[in-house]
Amino acid sequence: MIDVYRRRIAAMVVRLAREDPELVKEVIARLRRDREIESDDLVYLERIADDWIRVTADNRRSARH
Repeated sequence: MIDVYRRRIAAMVVRLAREDPELVKEVIARLRRDREIESDDLVYLERIADDWIRVTADNRRSARH
């Protein structure tokens, strides 16, 4: 039961990183600043957010041409 719950939460968080990566990065930065998480916690999620920010920027550049 707990594994199913954790997988659902993980999927939801990854989806949020895709849909609103800037928000995810802001929340992670705030959690680190307030020392609610360690500096290396959520690095994988931050990478996903960075990837989607890059994809969005690439798409915008392609749309302009």
